[in-house]
Amino acid sequence: MTTLQPLKIGKKTARLPIVQGGMGVGISRWRLAGAVARHGGMGTLAAQGLGQVTDLVPLSDKRKDPHGLDAVRAEIAAAQKESQGQGVVSINIMMAISHYDALVTASVEAGVDAIVTGAGLPMDLPDKVSGSDVGLIPIVSSGRAARTITRYWKERYNRLPDAVVVEGPKAGGHLGFTAEQIEDPRFQLEVILPDVVAAVREYGDVPVVAAGGIWDRGDVDKVLGLGAAAVQLGTRFVATHECDAADHFKQLMVRCQKQDITTVRTSVGLMGRVIRNGLVAGFEAGQYPGFKCHYQCLKSCVAHQVHYCLADHLRDAAHGKEDGFYFVGTNGWRVREVLGVEELMRRLVEGEPAQQPPKPLVVLG
Repeated sequence: MTTLQPLKIGKKTARLPIVQGGMGVGISRWRLAGAVARHGGMGTLAAQGLGQVTDLVPLSDKRKDPHGLDAVRAEIAAAQKESQGQGVVSINIMMAISHYDALVTASVEAGVDAIVTGAGLPMDLPDKVSGSDVGLIPIVSSGRAARTITRYWKERYNRLPDAVVVEGPKAGGHLGFTAEQIEDPRFQLEVILPDVVAAVREYGDVPVVAAGGIWDRGDVDKVLGLGAAAVQLGTRFVATHECDAADHFKQLMVRCQKQDITTVRTSVGLMGRVIRNGLVAGFEAGQYPGFKCHYQCLKSCVAHQVHYCLADHLRDAAHGKEDGFYFVGTNGWRVREVLGVEELMRRLVEGEPAQQPPKPLVVLG
């Protein structure tokens, strides 16, 4: 096995190069992010929809704060407390969110260790956090994007990203690839990862975090051998006791088979990987529920041109409702049991046990 090295992000260091990916709406909250950090990794809150699901802000206050800024501050504080000063606590803020700037400012004010940003190229992010020592971590899907960001930050701000996440097409949730690229060998993580590593090394020592399809210690060693400094996982962290997702979501992964996981085009025009259920089957057949937009949560979403509210159905998934949109990685069918974060981290370091519980033979509807 490769010797695992600590991951330094800005002012903080995670003793293990294991990152828990940010998962909205309401999947990666303070309990999960704080537990991952406490056990030596980097835990990540997801800002998207946090104000709708948090239990840390009274309902009366939520109505006065439609952007969820108080929720972000409260969740960061709770995650920091849960971490007990260990690891790194970060927050994922999609550039596509309508109130992106306000969320960045609130996160910095709350003392988050790092901001992870995807769904666009965050060219002016250093400007938005000027005067702080928060770590900045863009998400990319190509060496070209990594080079563009790193060069621009170096030339304009004289700073480098504290890390870069490269996410391959086997990830869960929204994917930065077309339907054709998802299965194309030229766009797989093992191909694009070395390109991203080479791109950032032109400008300095920037850690690259490999994501998308990482499952076990063998995958960890594989991507570290390709130049990654750390790995990011999302799906396996959903199936933990500390994750705030409803138990129904976790048991769906325990029960689902490989054929139950599919990709669909979501209402925001991107491909997304999900567990097939009645809702998804309806989408595939062109059948959509009616809805009324309450949030305008994404800049690019034109409510009258889309057929359903993705945020609503992601929130339903977090609450375990049958019509939820259950984002999952390509290896989600390999989940056999719900673990504690400490045990999952141990397995990612030491390897899987020789004996594992059998996979239930259940066909999802």
